[in-house]
Amino acid sequence: MPYNMSTEIPDINITHPPFKINYKEQERCFKLMDNEPPPQNGRIYCPITFDGWMCWNYTLAGSTNYQRCPHDFDSALDPDGYAHKICHDDGTWYRHPLSNQTWSDYSGCKGSVFRDVEIPMYITIVGYSISCLLLVISLVIFSAFKQLRCTRVVLHEHLFVSFILTGILWVMTFAIFMENSSRMEADGVWCKILHVLTQYVSVSNYFWMFCEGFFLHTIIVQAFSKQKKLLNACYVIGWGMPVLPVVAYTIARILKKDDKCWIHPSWTLWILTAPILLSLLLNMGMLLNVLRILLSKIRAFNGAEHAQYSRAAKATLILIPLLGIQNLLTPAKPNLDIEDEIIWDSVSAFLISFQGAVVALIFCILNGEVLAALKRRWKQWRHLHDPTFTGRPATSTTMAMTLDETTTMADPIYRNGKGVNKTGWTKNADGEAAEMQLMMPGDQTPGKVAL
Repeated sequence: MPYNMSTEIPDINITHPPFKINYKEQERCFKLMDNEPPPQNGRIYCPITFDGWMCWNYTLAGSTNYQRCPHDFDSALDPDGYAHKICHDDGTWYRHPLSNQTWSDYSGCKGSVFRDVEIPMYITIVGYSISCLLLVISLVIFSAFKQLRCTRVVLHEHLFVSFILTGILWVMTFAIFMENSSRMEADGVWCKILHVLTQYVSVSNYFWMFCEGFFLHTIIVQAFSKQKKLLNACYVIGWGMPVLPVVAYTIARILKKDDKCWIHPSWTLWILTAPILLSLLLNMGMLLNVLRILLSKIRAFNGAEHAQYSRAAKATLILIPLLGIQNLLTPAKPNLDIEDEIIWDSVSAFLISFQGAVVALIFCILNGEVLAALKRRWKQWRHLHDPTFTGRPATSTTMAMTLDETTTMADPIYRNGKGVNKTGWTKNADGEAAEMQLMMPGDQTPGKVAL
């Protein structure tokens, strides 16, 4: 499930056994090979073979061997269904045209439980599609309203782009293999390129989440940090650093001589998983430190204990999807039976694929300053185009301070979106106060912004 530390795509049509081996049947089959001679009637037969799940006995050339599905080996298989294997006229077993491997068709064993295996994939496709739509809308809004522009919004834009690319490539991957699962058995260059690109944007997406946490933490802890330098560092971390583990991963899979589009799980995935887990753990540590600072500031200005922890809880809930903290749950997958595993995968698919939608809603579409800017633009349009509109025309200025335009003067003057003290210069002295205000979307108190 993307990206729950595994990129396995289940064989939806169950047309060939996966990597789980029926060792009991294997032992029986090998004994049969040793003790059962081929028929001596002058006719041609396909030899005894073991495909990973079942043993196929000598089969007359030009016929098809049918066997009851191995329900005793895997209870998810239909106990009343049949698998079959084709024996050609020349006494050779049928080979799949893409993989050129001998092929057993288990499509008749696809029970109701295996049909449920498709549920996480459909959730993923729907979730990523909705997320991409909302993220594109958010990027349009950020581009259309220049008064919203600040360093943190630029950071959000790059995170949103990484979400969109990740969603598009994962939807393409699932759509291609759901349409024809036999493509997973192919050894084409195109599917490996698609796989590598998907891994790159997935790792990049997590690194941009780390950049969000790194930027927020640095501004709060070091109030005088140069935001331009931080942003340039984030460009390198977000788009450049993922190249290193992805190149190492690609080389490892080439050396492993792994075919089948590199879709099936491999130990090489830990080359990608390790830096992702590290980035999430670092984000968790930075979040805890930010909350510690936040609580200390809240206690200094608010004596009501309930209100203090209410605001801290709100800040935590808002930052969790932005930093991807919820994704720490997905690699800790317990040992489950197939029904519970489908539920786990479905929940994981929902959390991962809808993360972009949640971030777009909280930090753009439902953000108080964005809604205020949209309302102002709407009033301006009505004032120019609707002669019956008698409302007061809105100005193009915004009363919200951006991260780059923070002032901590006791009596600030707001001029075109900038907080200016009475001497007329902009002060950037208390970055941590501004960043903690960023955690409170929808707060319309002057001087606060949640972008």
